[in-house]
Amino acid sequence: MDPRIKNNNRRFMDEERLPEKIYIWDETMRGGEQSPGVIFDEKDKVELAKLMDEMGVAVIDAGFPMMSEGEREAIKALVELDLDAEVGATVRCEKEDIDTALELGVDDLYMFSTTSKFHLHYKHGMTEEECREKVIEAVDYAKDRGVKFDFISEDTTRSDIDFVKDLFNEIRDRGARRLIICDTASSITPEAMYSFTAELIDQIGGKWGVHCHNDFGLAVANTVSAVQAGVEYPTLTVNSLGDSSGNPAMEEVIMIAEKLMGIDTGIDTTYLYELCKMVERKSGLYLSPQKPICGFNSYRHESDVHVSGVLAHTGSYEPIDPEEVGRQREFVLGKHSGPALVKNLLESKDISLSDEEIEKVLKRIEEEKTFDRQWKIDEFLDTVEDYNQEMLGFPEDRFWNIVDEEREK
Repeated sequence: MDPRIKNNNRRFMDEERLPEKIYIWDETMRGGEQSPGVIFDEKDKVELAKLMDEMGVAVIDAGFPMMSEGEREAIKALVELDLDAEVGATVRCEKEDIDTALELGVDDLYMFSTTSKFHLHYKHGMTEEECREKVIEAVDYAKDRGVKFDFISEDTTRSDIDFVKDLFNEIRDRGARRLIICDTASSITPEAMYSFTAELIDQIGGKWGVHCHNDFGLAVANTVSAVQAGVEYPTLTVNSLGDSSGNPAMEEVIMIAEKLMGIDTGIDTTYLYELCKMVERKSGLYLSPQKPICGFNSYRHESDVHVSGVLAHTGSYEPIDPEEVGRQREFVLGKHSGPALVKNLLESKDISLSDEEIEKVLKRIEEEKTFDRQWKIDEFLDTVEDYNQEMLGFPEDRFWNIVDEEREK
């Protein structure tokens, strides 16, 4: 535990449940690419996978083979990189999916099926028993082909827990390496996630993963709660990419585990900023300046109270040393600046001003920062809205043009 963080976290955690190490499972190139408008081509995925492997990511989900020919080519390229990380593919509990993945050289299958009555009824018109039969048939099919497989229970947190227990037990007995709990519809709170996960682990045993969604902003918190309950394989996306409001941010979960929980992640965290910026550029989803770890304003201080504190000791307001995540500290002049920063800057140039002169400098800074500010904000936000409309979707009028063109052929 970092000595700069004096807290009681471990005191209030069940040490017997807490894993000594967690294994970072990346979903950026599969689940993250489901973000509307995001496309990672083969070159993008290769670059991302190489960097993730270098920094110590344990598992990389290369994609969903049934998506397209381009997806299959990218998966094959990642498998052929022969990385230290485990590189697998997500498949439905369908023989065709399994065979397609195996043809690409995939050795690790992440098999999934929904288990909630809600999804079974509305998405598939199936009963729980029909689901069980289909899943077990697919699991046996994969096992007979000698492939390593995990089972992902979609919408687990809205499923009947007794049905899930029975199904997980059967799948574990058939050789599944890991069982993955999913909060697909963001339907659980962190406290409930802890108890739900702990009950499954205690009654079934084995290795566990968790996959959360962020519709209520709880994806990171729910993931951390599952880890506290004993989960060793959190599935994460860089920059919180994913459909709708996304999935838990890899960079946040890593730093929470390392700094607040004293858990080894196997990650060289000095690569985190580089990875986040690479994903930002390749995905086209720009980051909020306030985004933890990799946002523009992380480690930037304007308020005189914060500047004074950080100048006295960085641990006053920084629980993470910026260099730990590949960042640098910055002091920013603005409306909330005070004498501490101005004096610090003056000393760096061996210049001295009176207190009255310093106050005049600060006044002028505030005036210049305030002047014409609103129109600049409005102009920027209008540009952002135009970008969102163009890049994060596809024009419906163009869709109908394509339909008409195809009909005329």
